[in-house]
This record gives sequence, structure tokens and C-alpha cells, in this order.
Amino acid sequence: MSENNFPKTPKERMKENLANYINNLNGDLNILNSLPNKWEKHGDLILLPQGSFDDWNQYASTELWTLVAHSLGGLRLALKGEVTGPERRPNHELLLGNSSWVTHREHGINYSFDICKSMFSAGNLPERGRMGDLDCSGETILDLYAGIGYYTLPLLVRAGATHVHACEWSEDAVQALNHNLESNNVSERCTIHLGDNRLTVIDGGSAADVLHSCERVILGLLPSSEKGVPLALSSLKPEGGWLHLHGNAPGGEEEKWADSVIELISKIDERTVTLVNLVKVKWYSPHVRHCVLDIKIG
Repeated sequence: MSENNFPKTPKERMKENLANYINNLNGDLNILNSLPNKWEKHGDLILLPQGSFDDWNQYASTELWTLVAHSLGGLRLALKGEVTGPERRPNHELLLGNSSWVTHREHGINYSFDICKSMFSAGNLPERGRMGDLDCSGETILDLYAGIGYYTLPLLVRAGATHVHACEWSEDAVQALNHNLESNNVSERCTIHLGDNRLTVIDGGSAADVLHSCERVILGLLPSSEKGVPLALSSLKPEGGWLHLHGNAPGGEEEKWADSVIELISKIDERTVTLVNLVKVKWYSPHVRHCVLDIKIG
């Protein structure tokens, strides 16, 4: 078989199709050197990295975006934007298509959301899978930063949690979370608490019943979940339970960061604090690693 008969990669298809497009416009083919080398695929929507096609303004058109999307196996196209605000809104730009609502399926779970309004990290796939692999039968769980259900859904669908209390202050994320609970047939086992968890999960708050009732708490906020630790500890049963605490650690100093978190918890809780597992999830940025600590309290 000659090289010409081998199936083309998506990147090769995109480069070939865009070369023809540029030739027809009598453009400079050197611009093909700036094509992105990676992208995300969410259903039929292709999400390009931030900065992709920055040098293509003179060629930008619906025809260009259609060629890019079809070359990469999609029908819609979006460009990553800057993550802003306390709700970590992604601000992606829809380049092709009429809707930015997508459905992403992994580990037998459907995650639907507006990709221009809510975060979804493909790099957290192993951690979402790990949460689903836990045996949480009979447990009541608190997810302090639920989002669209990143960890709430695997805990309900696969880990068998009896009930999850999901805290989230973004109305866009809560809309998606409600949809996802329904579409995965677990809505009856989840209570959503809309608003700032510092105001809801307190005595007199709308989620006061959560206090002292949980076997497990998920603290999935980046770059740091440490401000949620006191609330998480007060939500565990008096005999204790589990914390799954996310945070960013300097690369090469993950163990040192973990020790500092354990020291922090030990200073504010009289129960025994044991670090059971340190999970290195992914590189968050150069020299900064997203980690998760599995911590046993009591």
C-alpha cells in the first residue's frame, strides 16, 4: 500500500482542505503552519484551543469554519475563551452552529451543558471515573462545588450513593445539573442547593439539614478548595468520614502541599486526620499540578 492510500489524520485532512481554500483566495500557504495540533470533541462540536486561527482574520468566513469543523469530524465549531469571574465562566466563542449546548458521554454517563457558559475539563476524565469506582452504597454525600455534576453524577450513577447534596452558585451550571440528573435517571437521589454554600450549609441556612449528616464530602474547586474545609468538616457525621479535596500544587512539591493541607485540617478538627491517597490528576498549567487528596477523618 502506498503512502497516499493510508487514511488521513484529522490534522492532515484539515491542512489539505484549508490549503485548497487558501489557494482559491490566492493567499499565503505559510499560514497553514499556524494550525492547531489539538482540540476537544463534544458530540458534534469541535472546541479549538484559545488563540487558534488568530492570524486568519482575512480568511475568516462561514466557509472556513465549516471546512475546519468537517475536517475534524464535527458539525459545529467553538473557540476557547478566557475563564472569568468567581463562577469560572469559560466565555468560549461559537464560530459555527446555532447552539452551544452539547452532550458528552463518558463512563456510561451523559454530561450535557452549554459549552460557552459552563466548564468541562477533558483532563479530569480519570478522576471522574475514579469517583464512580468507589463503593458509596448507603452513603449521604455533600458536593460543595457541584458544577454540572462532574462528580455528583458518577457518585450517583456508578458508585451507588444513597443521596448527594449538590451545592452550586452558577445558575447556568444548575440548569445543566438539573438536566443531567433527569437524563441519567438519578434526580430523586439528589438535592440541589443553589447559592453560596457558605450561606446555605449553615445553621438557619436552606441546607442546614446537611450539617453532621454526611459520610463523604467532595471539595472540587480549583485552584484551591481549602476555604471549604471547615464547612466540609462540619458536614461530616460526628464519627467522621471522607474528604476528597482538590487543589493545585507546585510540580515536584505535591507531597509537601499535601502535608500542609493535613496540618491545616489537624489544627481545626480534633478527630484523627489521615492522608490515604494523593492523586496527581493532570498538569493545570506549566509547573502546576491538579491533585486530589483522599483524607480519612476519624
